[in-house]
Amino acid sequence: MMRWSRMPRHFMSVVRMQSSSITTTKLLRLDESKASNNIVAAAFESLKEIDNVKSKKSSFYIINNNIDNATTVEEILAISEIELVSKQHALKAVSTLAEWASSGRVKLSEFETDIRMLGKENTKEKEHLFSDLSTVLGITGDDEAAKLISSISLPQMVKVLSTIGAKKKRSTTLLRSLAFNIGRCSEKMDIKQCADVLFALAILNFPDEVLLEKVSADVRSILSSTDRPSVIGSIVTSIGILRYRDPDLLESLSTWLEKHIDGCKQHILISYLLTLAYVNYKPNNMDNIIKFITGTTIQVFQSTKQFHDFGNLNTWLDIIWSLVVLEKADNEHLATVLSPDFISSLMKLKGNRVVSIKLLNINGYAKTKIDYKVYNIFKFLVKTERPLLDSNSEIFKLELMRSKDKQVLMTTLIDSLSIMFPSENFVKTNVNTDLGFIIDAECALDSKLNPIPLDSSKIKSPETHLIAFMLTGFHDTCRGCHNEPNGITALNTRLVHSLGYKVLAIPYTELSTRDTLVNRVQYLKESLKNFLNTFKAKLPTTALKV
Repeated sequence: MMRWSRMPRHFMSVVRMQSSSITTTKLLRLDESKASNNIVAAAFESLKEIDNVKSKKSSFYIINNNIDNATTVEEILAISEIELVSKQHALKAVSTLAEWASSGRVKLSEFETDIRMLGKENTKEKEHLFSDLSTVLGITGDDEAAKLISSISLPQMVKVLSTIGAKKKRSTTLLRSLAFNIGRCSEKMDIKQCADVLFALAILNFPDEVLLEKVSADVRSILSSTDRPSVIGSIVTSIGILRYRDPDLLESLSTWLEKHIDGCKQHILISYLLTLAYVNYKPNNMDNIIKFITGTTIQVFQSTKQFHDFGNLNTWLDIIWSLVVLEKADNEHLATVLSPDFISSLMKLKGNRVVSIKLLNINGYAKTKIDYKVYNIFKFLVKTERPLLDSNSEIFKLELMRSKDKQVLMTTLIDSLSIMFPSENFVKTNVNTDLGFIIDAECALDSKLNPIPLDSSKIKSPETHLIAFMLTGFHDTCRGCHNEPNGITALNTRLVHSLGYKVLAIPYTELSTRDTLVNRVQYLKESLKNFLNTFKAKLPTTALKV
């Protein structure tokens, strides 16, 4: 007896379908022999389809086995010539070559220039899978993609980095592999590749120090032969976003911009000014460039009175704020931003916290200038006042918030200060300044480091030291230098000094959340002692780092 249970299901379904057809066609008196032939033909056709599927599956496993059993580079590269090769096969083949190269089993030169690896075909009909960078970019597993990076060329690595930057795909594993391999590469990048790398790092917020040093060196080596202002503008903007403070690079860029200043569009020069402010750097030729920038932009903003364009409003605010950070803003600059008309137009941009913070910074800076508020005109015959923010303005009601990592650091500081001072009236936290930032904590000490109540009349004594604790988090410093404060932090420090405080900056690297409470208290006590002893010897102009 035939055992139908062993027959393929597809075969059984066809048999049943055809049997049913025979039953219904008895009334039509069809030829039974012809019906039987149809059944057999259909069954064999079905079996052919099954064989085709099995053939494709077996081909997949055969190619996989060929890759697993390969012992030479040629055997791996030969896989690309098989018609049924898939992207999975290509990935596995390239991964295998990358592992061999990393382990020293083969040399990279044995396959990196092979046309089957790079896809340099003379015919346009076939495009090799190994040459398709989507093999790297489309890999779901970041670890597998990272293995391939060492096997591709520098231009390809830059292209991969640019692509994941454009897609905002922040894979730490892949980014580290790209940064490591590009950073150690002895081949120099051209100016466009440098700009692309910096842009991707800025978009992905991945300021790898080694890679940044590589880009900086390459830019400086080819900058003198570059005549592309747009590419330089991109580099300058990315440096500002990354808060990358490299004096040599900034000086070189400043020299280039001054030389090509007539060919640079206004937005490039404004980006340059903002970058200098963000990284708190003053190049040697800064005055010449600032004079040109302010001269051309004032003509646009003052002669045409384009205060109704929100883009122009923000741009002019950014320019004046940058000049304030760099200590290059004059009274006329400040007055244009603090004028009632300008403020009224700017406040239509509701919900923009950064705008309000910058206005408070500028207003606070204007107050520190003795000659700003009242001045003489017409040869000392008439006195008038320059504008300041209205004390009842909604801007002063802005609620300032810390980042999550800064709040963790603040909690650590509060716990430590609560041990150092006997009661709450000796120390105050979250002090509002109306200057666009808050003082993390304040206290008063006498010359012997004894705490003084903040509500005591002794506060006004010249022998009393009013101390402002200012936490410096990771995002308050620049990259490319050791804990150098960025422009925002430097401006805040100067403004706190103007309020009569002695500013003690506390870096996140010193007040560690992992340290014990006893050690943190000891650190703060020693810092205060050393800080005041140094202050007695010489009055500082900026916050002393401890």
